[in-house]
Amino acid sequence: MKKLMLIAAVAGTIIATSCNNNPKNNDTDSEMTAGEKLDQSLETLEEHKDHAHATLKEELAKAEERLDKAKADLDDAIERGDKKAEESARKTYDEANTVWEKTKKTARDAGVKVEEGTNKAVDATKDAAKSTGNALDRAYDKTVDATKNAADATGKAIDNAVEKTGEKANKVAKDAEKKVEEMKNRNK
Repeated sequence: MKKLMLIAAVAGTIIATSCNNNPKNNDTDSEMTAGEKLDQSLETLEEHKDHAHATLKEELAKAEERLDKAKADLDDAIERGDKKAEESARKTYDEANTVWEKTKKTARDAGVKVEEGTNKAVDATKDAAKSTGNALDRAYDKTVDATKNAADATGKAIDNAVEKTGEKANKVAKDAEKKVEEMKNRNK
């Protein structure tokens, strides 16, 4: 009787564990984690910020170069005493100076906006990472709860199977004893 119950318990355990042998997908090497995505986003933001600053510096350098050339042309015209060339050079210098001032203001404003935009993007990325972390925590908790519930249900099913197997084994044993008794009685 004890052997039958042990066999039933082992069989129930084998059935329960075989149901849990799902093939695992090992493609996780190609997938990025949330942390890696966050790092990549922050690196991309820094690259865009650096590119924007480089472009602003380039525009400032060009405007300053035009201003310096216009100033040199004006000085040359004054030195030569050429009033017509001086008038033309002064006009070009004034225009170059206006462009220079506008470019400086634009670069300053754009620099502030790039910095603000980068900061907002970094904050948004961090918020998204935090939300992802919270979602993962909730999913983990739900998985743990579901696993506990499944384990409890499996345990109950195994207990029920063992009990029924034991009852069936007892009935079979009683029937066998009864038949043995009947056979003994017939032989007497």
